[in-house]
Amino acid sequence: MADDQDEQYQAAKRRVEAKKGFYVHAFFFVVLNVIFLAAVGWDFLWATVFWGLGLVLHGCSVFFSGSDWVKNWEHRAIQKELHRQQGGPGTDTTAPASSTDATEPST
Repeated sequence: MADDQDEQYQAAKRRVEAKKGFYVHAFFFVVLNVIFLAAVGWDFLWATVFWGLGLVLHGCSVFFSGSDWVKNWEHRAIQKELHRQQGGPGTDTTAPASSTDATEPST
């Protein structure tokens, strides 16, 4: 029982730290881009776009990584990979036929 509570506490702590990391990232994104915009002008826009993309991906990893949709997708992907490795029906583990095999007439 205590181990379960400790595990839940550690998971909650990791989530809070991840959110805090995202908020720090977003804060520095805004502050530094305002400074760069004032100092350099719009010539720095390309870096802002790519940094913004990184910020969006960081946010998605923080806020959507624990969602039910992601967990369900992960479970399905793992099951599919296990099924493929075991050579289940519908998985073709043989090498594809060469183009000469398909064009040779049968006698």
